[in-house]
Amino acid sequence: MRPLQAMAAVMVALVLAVATTCGEAAARVQQAPSSRVAIDVADGFTQARQFTGFINEAVGTSLVVVELPGAAYEQLATGLTPEALAAKGIAKGEAAKLERAEPYLYMRGEQASAQGPVAKFLLAFRDKDVTALVTAKALASGAVKVADVERMLASAAIAAAPAPPRDVFRLGYLGPFLPAGTILGTTHAYTLDGKLEPARKGEKRAVLIVAPSLDRREIADAERQAETLLGGLPGLTDVKVVSRRRIEIARMEAIEIIADAKTKDETGAVAIYQVMILPAGGGYYRIVGQIPVADRDTLLPEMRKIAESFRVVE
Repeated sequence: MRPLQAMAAVMVALVLAVATTCGEAAARVQQAPSSRVAIDVADGFTQARQFTGFINEAVGTSLVVVELPGAAYEQLATGLTPEALAAKGIAKGEAAKLERAEPYLYMRGEQASAQGPVAKFLLAFRDKDVTALVTAKALASGAVKVADVERMLASAAIAAAPAPPRDVFRLGYLGPFLPAGTILGTTHAYTLDGKLEPARKGEKRAVLIVAPSLDRREIADAERQAETLLGGLPGLTDVKVVSRRRIEIARMEAIEIIADAKTKDETGAVAIYQVMILPAGGGYYRIVGQIPVADRDTLLPEMRKIAESFRVVE
């Protein structure tokens, strides 16, 4: 798996961890920034800053939207099965029906959490060249009606054009890097040639990813979380921390880790640069760079300058 594809896979997997609840209320059709997916959401929902979708802060409710190429629909089918969901910690997985036109894939399940059991709802559908995955999650206490969640999911559709984008951060310095695209709407990728994929298959290249966390929960142990995120980078093995330090970026506390690693496809060693920035309101912003060892001395200082130029867009 190529580095950027692997990162996209991780971000899609993280969607399954976002909490969603829903109450009975009036509704209105909305599109999240940069998204073509339109949903008839209930009153109280606003556009989320940390991910592509909608959130109701008052009741801890969210809807998370992922857009993929049309061909991804068949690939999602292999992941929306009771067995595949069980492997991700979602029990009691079952296929269900919604009041919407075919084709679509819809699964319900249940997952343990610190707040108690939660019900999971996962809908995949496509329209021509776009595949959409909409994920909801609700406390299984009975306070949220399944019918209310499923009404919103049933309304999801692909609009003719994406909604205008909205940046949640900016970088005042990019050095030799160029914007290469987005993942999940709020995650931005940067490469030296401004392209998501390398010109030649298997080519070693530097990639920088900047992403917000999918929610704004407080991080109890930031250093442990930073190392957990580092160790979970896809496509890598033998990750060894070289240095670790606390720094400050834009008056926010941050944890910088530099590590060495090997690629699982045995194409060579890489250097990893990661900064986890901790805003006062909870959650985090994460800057992750992967550098071929031969370019480490040149590009690592550039990535540090990029991280230092990070600012939150209010």
